[in-house]
Amino acid sequence: MSDTRGWFAIREYGSKHGMQFLLACYRVGGRGVFAVCLFPVIGFYFCLRRDARRASLQYLQLMHEANPDFPKPSLRYSFYHFWCFGLALLDKFSVWMGQIQRKDVSVHGGELIDAMLSSGRGGILLTSHLGNFEICHALSNNRAGMKLTILHHSQHTAKFNNLLRRYSKESRVELMDVSNIDTAAAIYLSAKISNGEFVAIATDRVPINNPSAVRELDFLGKSALFPTGPFVLALALHAPIFSLHCLKQDGRYHIYFEQLSDAHATSRKQRQALMSSLMNKQAARLEYYCRLAPWQWFNFYPFWPNKTPDTECKK
Repeated sequence: MSDTRGWFAIREYGSKHGMQFLLACYRVGGRGVFAVCLFPVIGFYFCLRRDARRASLQYLQLMHEANPDFPKPSLRYSFYHFWCFGLALLDKFSVWMGQIQRKDVSVHGGELIDAMLSSGRGGILLTSHLGNFEICHALSNNRAGMKLTILHHSQHTAKFNNLLRRYSKESRVELMDVSNIDTAAAIYLSAKISNGEFVAIATDRVPINNPSAVRELDFLGKSALFPTGPFVLALALHAPIFSLHCLKQDGRYHIYFEQLSDAHATSRKQRQALMSSLMNKQAARLEYYCRLAPWQWFNFYPFWPNKTPDTECKK
């Protein structure tokens, strides 16, 4: 990964002023005006960010190899991949504006979360950069008693929190920067779970401050680097662990909950075996849902370090 900047150096949603501009476009002209304003932004990003473009081609190549019916990667399809990311951003704004509600979302496995809420227990939600996790705001804001903390590796988390509160004042969602997570942060999260709240952790990006804290797992037929940190934290919090994926299918969002592990204390040896099992389960479920919605994995960084795309110059 020496030929590319770290994913954490990429401002995925742009500057605060850029976000405010796009939100203003949305408020004034709706989805149509927003899409018109968004197109040159996506085009600009696609042209300038060669590393993200190559990462997209890398993923599309492996998806094609895993499924021959999926089109061969090209710059045209890579741009479409970027454009799908832009449309997902549009839906994020729709959630913030309260225009995507619980009735607009199909929930699968929701009884698992309902049982947790009824018992007053909190839990861990293992997520990824597949689909549109922001849609879960609609779920939490319309599900009595459900409070959600999303762990982010971002220097701009405070800005996003302020922006979220400005446009979604009743949001039960908190963004928390975990670039330098410590004992105090772990105790804070543990208290949230004890109070019946949920903590969401993305599991498909290399950690910022400890890039060696990874484990190689099979993903789409190749060895990929998955971070161990989210799984270590999840097990340390001694809470039930679920996978959560949110996909847009046939114009409607679907949220999928699946329980991966229950809460129980373990010895160090048992914890290592449990973590290996948990990581393999999560990687397998991520691949499964990637195959269901291949254009919706927005992880624009080199996930497979030994796989080099050879399609950069194809049209």
